[in-house]
This record gives sequence, C-alpha cells and structure tokens, in this order.
Amino acid sequence: DYVKKLQESDILVAVDGKIYRDGPARLRETFESRKSEKAEWLLSFYRDGQIFDILVKTPIQSQFGLATQQETDWALEQFENHVYAEFDTYQNYEVYKDQYGVCDILSMEKDPMTYLFPVMWCLKYRLFPPLIVLIVCYAITIFVSIILFVITYAVLSRFIYLSQNNIMRSFTLYENKNHYMTIAASNEKDVSAILKKIDPKNKIRFERHAIKAPKVVHKVILKEN
Repeated sequence: DYVKKLQESDILVAVDGKIYRDGPARLRETFESRKSEKAEWLLSFYRDGQIFDILVKTPIQSQFGLATQQETDWALEQFENHVYAEFDTYQNYEVYKDQYGVCDILSMEKDPMTYLFPVMWCLKYRLFPPLIVLIVCYAITIFVSIILFVITYAVLSRFIYLSQNNIMRSFTLYENKNHYMTIAASNEKDVSAILKKIDPKNKIRFERHAIKAPKVVHKVILKEN
C-alpha cells in the first residue's frame, strides 16, 4: 500500500488488537462489518522482528498473500509482547528519512497552536522560511494599520491551520527526505522506539526537543480467546 508505505514482506498480524488468521479472502468482510462514518481500524503488522501499528479509516487496498508457518511463528512470538495503549489515543505519524538515516516524525493531527500562535508553531518545527514570511507580513501591516494587522493575522493563521500538514510535508521533502513509514501510536516517543528497533541506524532529528512527555494511559495486552 503506497500511501501507508507498507512493504511486500510485511505481515498483517492483528486487527483492532485481535489476531487475524482468516486469510486475505475474508479480510474485506472484516472491513465491511463496520460501515459507520467514523469507522477506524488499528492494523498491527510485523516487519524485521518488530510489531508496529497503522490506523486506517478506509479499507486497506493492499493485496495480501499467505505467510509461511515460520513467518507466522515469528510474528506471533513478537505479538505476545506487543502492548497497546487505549485505542482512542492513537494517531498516525508519518516518518520521513534521508540517506543518512535521519528521520523526521510528523503528527497528522491538527495542532491548535497554528491558529492562535502561528509564529510559535513555526519555531516548534523549525520552519524558518514561513516564519520569516509571517514576521515580515506582521511588521508591514502593523506599521500601516492596526486593523490591517488584525485582519492579516487572522487570515494567515487560518491558512496555516488548514495547510499545516502540507507545509510540514513540503519542507521535509525540500530537505531531501522521503516518506519511510507511517506508524500509529499514542505519542512520538513510542514511534521513535519502533524506528530504532526496526533499524538501529535510524536517528531522530531534534529528538531531545521533538519528543513530548508521554501521556499517562492505561495499557493492556489483547490476546485471542
């Protein structure tokens, strides 16, 4: 699946925390059993000795085959140690990686800071070109008229709020990073840990600043009955 950056060797292990063993033929039925507008599925995959999750809001379009018995045993062994957070705390993070193994972790959730304090948001993510544009616009308009400054501030704030995901993706690609993975987790720290387990050479850019304090959530291990 190109959008989620799945690989041919990835193994689907569980759907919504429950081990899935019904094969590719019945996977469509699993998605069609829940057709509400807010339907979401948390899919757990095995890759390179590590379990990771992806949150999807539409049925996944990948074509699946069958894993070998040995691959199945490896995946299930790792899944026994996989710990879930509360499902409603999950969100997708897009990971962009350069040729040196440096990764950027981008949250796909709307950040309310962009609407109130777009300058602070640009500083948070080191987006210096749009930061300079904002400062110049503010400086010019406040010199001309306070009313014009207020209007400009409101318009630019709304534009950045609606476009924040595209802005982050654009400047990440500008830095010659490519979409590496999409991982669902409750916080960036868990994403960072998964990236390093999949490939110990992976490094997280601005890790000391980018990783937030993890939320205190109740975690459970879901096993097949």
